[in-house]
Amino acid sequence: MSQNKSVNRLFLTVVLIYIGGSLGLSALSAFTPMGDLPMYVSLLLSQAMVFVPCFLYCKWKKIKIRELIPYRKINFVTIILVIICTYLMYPLMIVLNAISMLFSTSGTANVMELMQGQNFVLSTLFMALLPACVEEFMFRGVLFHTYRKSKMLPAIFLSAFLFGCMHMNLNQFMYAFALGVYLAFLVEATGSIFSSMLAHFTLNFTSVVMSTLLPYFYEMMGVPETEMSPQVGNGGLATAMPGGEVAMLLMGIMVWAVVAIATTCAGFGIYMAICKINGRWGYVKRMFKNGTKERLISFSLILGILITFAFMGFTIYLEYL
Repeated sequence: MSQNKSVNRLFLTVVLIYIGGSLGLSALSAFTPMGDLPMYVSLLLSQAMVFVPCFLYCKWKKIKIRELIPYRKINFVTIILVIICTYLMYPLMIVLNAISMLFSTSGTANVMELMQGQNFVLSTLFMALLPACVEEFMFRGVLFHTYRKSKMLPAIFLSAFLFGCMHMNLNQFMYAFALGVYLAFLVEATGSIFSSMLAHFTLNFTSVVMSTLLPYFYEMMGVPETEMSPQVGNGGLATAMPGGEVAMLLMGIMVWAVVAIATTCAGFGIYMAICKINGRWGYVKRMFKNGTKERLISFSLILGILITFAFMGFTIYLEYL
């Protein structure tokens, strides 16, 4: 069996474990006296459902982690440039998130609600650092570095697409897909997965900081506590807002889109600097030329993708009820 087919089966396995485990935990808390699990325990379990199958896959296939995880050190200048480049990509994520929130809000709204009032240090560890390490290990490590042996560009987009699928909701799928593309390019620019982990952590940590500071900001502005969390209604902003407000929101998205285009172009300039500092600009320009004819897509991968989209569709259906 080819390595591509093997990792595709791994993706299907992770999807089934993740959905089955999440539904099982929900049923257990609903129908037993144990009640809801503490948030940080739930986060740890959800990440374990991703990490453990990937780790066991490497052991079962007798693959050295070093072969799939390029973990060479990155210098201080690269660290600073990666953070700057990531923030320059942030407006693009905002635009994609705003567009998806017109139709579905389950992802972002649930995450922001979870982080409200939580311990800052624990939130940083469990909502910023842990997902950055685990998800990069799977998507930019095991999946991407297997696919890239066949063809680089399809490997970048396929691993990013699966990264979006794994978020299990439309709201997060769009910007997670774009983020996954950026993170894969970042790994190639530095030759190190530490760069994508740093960028991933930067975005997650920014969300943690914003969720921590927003209540204080609202308190200073005199906003009632009942209005601190956005009330977007079922099915997304498009169903909860009058037509005029939706039009204003769309205009705001268009303004942010212009900003996103400008910052993304600036980010590309920083990306070039990252490549050159790490001596990989020549490699990055040539990396799409080589490849094999081995297929990346298999039945197990298609099945895994269909299951995630079915789950997204079911979530959206529940929002509209």
